[in-house]
Amino acid sequence: MKRASLTIFTIMMAYIIFAAYLYLTASSQPSSELKIFCAGSLALPLNATAHEFEATYPKVKVVIEPSGSVMAVRKVTDLSREADILALADYRLIPKFLMPNYTNFCICFATNELVLAYTPSSRYANEINESNWYQILLHEDVKFGFSSPNDDPCGYRALMSIALAGLHYGISLLDQLIVNNSNIWVEKTSEEFHIYVPPDLTPTSDKLVIRHKSVDLIALLEAGTLDYAFEYKSVAIQHGLNFVSFPKEINLASPDLADLYSKVHVHIFAGSGKESVLSGAPIVYGVTILDNAPNRKAAISFIKFLLSSTGKSIFEQHGQDFLEPYILIGEAPEELNQLLK
Repeated sequence: MKRASLTIFTIMMAYIIFAAYLYLTASSQPSSELKIFCAGSLALPLNATAHEFEATYPKVKVVIEPSGSVMAVRKVTDLSREADILALADYRLIPKFLMPNYTNFCICFATNELVLAYTPSSRYANEINESNWYQILLHEDVKFGFSSPNDDPCGYRALMSIALAGLHYGISLLDQLIVNNSNIWVEKTSEEFHIYVPPDLTPTSDKLVIRHKSVDLIALLEAGTLDYAFEYKSVAIQHGLNFVSFPKEINLASPDLADLYSKVHVHIFAGSGKESVLSGAPIVYGVTILDNAPNRKAAISFIKFLLSSTGKSIFEQHGQDFLEPYILIGEAPEELNQLLK
């Protein structure tokens, strides 16, 4: 009888311990909704990453809201909207606009380069190449576009690349392509450019098309209503677009040419009527967790997943390389420190 009671007691204790283990395991897993404001150029790789993350953490629903990166920042600073993570196409926006009032850190994690995207139906598609692309854009019957520099880093980077191309080829490309077709104005001093983007940015001819974020131009390219668009290389690859690669002096991809890139300064209106200046620099993406993140536990797990070999592989499959090693600005949560080391 005693032996039977002991057996029942042992079974009950084992069941209790197992139940407790399941409870603790479940409670240690992140849950609920995870909200990410991200650059439009990150939408596809982040959605793919989120799909794999949700398979690992089935209690988490990842909601990704793409926009221009400047607009993503304004959602937080001007509109007081809540999010857990910001992933931006220009890491500098995080320390410039969000630290220290909204977050204490930024992780620089990915790179890119600027290209000129087009389709087989674009005018002069059979003629354009890496040597004559700017001459093609100057044709009267060619329509080209870029995103609004006030909303999207790809937009102010397009202006930077056009200015650098003018230096590289020895022509007044900014005047001919930008000033003559919009209300943007330019001041040139010695070897430096200051490009001023008004808050009411408007094309002044049908030759130039401007949208809030660069990926919004893709539908116009595919419909044949736009011939060429300044895009990130990863975006062109993801959407199966043809593209012209720029020399490294123009594509904003070479750390060795940071001094050259810095000769161009773009003045934008980043919200609340405030002018901000961004100088040319190699393209580096950044990610952070906001201080008031509603689901901080899931946010930390997602950043770990993003920066893992799985996340890196997903991004590379989408035509975007990761930095090696990652660069930390500020002080990251303790849970991320080992990964960043």
